[in-house]
Amino acid sequence: MKLRVADIIQVLEQWAPSRLQEEWDNSGLCIGNPLTPVRGVLVCLDCTPEVIEEAVAGGLNMIVSHHPLIFKGLKHLREETPVEQSVALAVRSNMVVYSMHTNADKIMDGVSGAMARALELQNVSILAPDPGCHSDPSTCGLGVVGDLPRAMATEDFFTLLKKAFFLEHFKASVAFHSRISRVALCGGSGSSLIPSALGSEAQVFVSADFSYHAYFETVPHMMLVDIGHYESEAGIQDQICKELRKKFPTFAVRKTQIHTNPIRYY
Repeated sequence: MKLRVADIIQVLEQWAPSRLQEEWDNSGLCIGNPLTPVRGVLVCLDCTPEVIEEAVAGGLNMIVSHHPLIFKGLKHLREETPVEQSVALAVRSNMVVYSMHTNADKIMDGVSGAMARALELQNVSILAPDPGCHSDPSTCGLGVVGDLPRAMATEDFFTLLKKAFFLEHFKASVAFHSRISRVALCGGSGSSLIPSALGSEAQVFVSADFSYHAYFETVPHMMLVDIGHYESEAGIQDQICKELRKKFPTFAVRKTQIHTNPIRYY
């Protein structure tokens, strides 16, 4: 069976409908034609020149990324920035580029749901339900909250975080809670969900990109843990691969081997 780009998109959007994306987002088909035959799909968090080269070398002609390649728009294509270089290389290589960003954030088994599975949380629910995105708002929205299988000492919870998300370091509040039983999560930048996390009875909110002052504002109710933007979202790559393989079990679907995180710790 010859698969087209439209067939891949249909499966992905049945799982994470494009209509769920935020108004400011730019998810969807970025480069390419829906009728193009697909030889294989490479899944990544960020579509970089190195990822495109990896797809070309592997004989794959479609990339599915979490972050949109073209987000703020392009005024020219001089290949001066990584985004311009990626767009130019994708076009020259006849590469199709599709992204699923905030629509993958807002489904239960999307970005934050992948975090919950990594921690084996129970009784998981949406942290900030979106009444406009589904007939049942409780199944759709941003972030999740759930319970650990058993309460644990904060130090042990921190060890669990490092193991589950492959971390060497992370930023966190002073450990003013000695034990953790309930955890709020949001993949990516979660500062806007702090009020929802505070209302969820979680002792800790794990996300990324918290400001300095946010750590003061949540004392003494809830600790903040910033594990990194890339680290909190990386699990969505496996979930996208899983969704495609369920529908096309013999089709070439691969996760990138390129570590696209632009941040390093020294």
